[in-house]
Amino acid sequence: MTGIACNLESKGLKALVDATKEVKGHVKPYSITGSLPLVRAMQNAGFDVQISGYGLSSVYHADNEYCLLSDMQDAFQILLRTVSIMDKE
Repeated sequence: MTGIACNLESKGLKALVDATKEVKGHVKPYSITGSLPLVRAMQNAGFDVQISGYGLSSVYHADNEYCLLSDMQDAFQILLRTVSIMDKE
């Protein structure tokens, strides 16, 4: 199994960063380690793949994992704006 890396020069990442900045007022992209075979297959097929998460990283995969509704509302706005930006490309 191989890990993945998102293309830091892609239009998709730029759109996601710009949308996040518009909605949240700031953005700080970061990476974590992991492996997602389906994502690698999509990259190999030529898709511009970006991975994002909008919950509380301090409780990811915990027994009591949860998220805030306000974070999910922001996430929806970010993804909506990302699609809008990409639609203009």
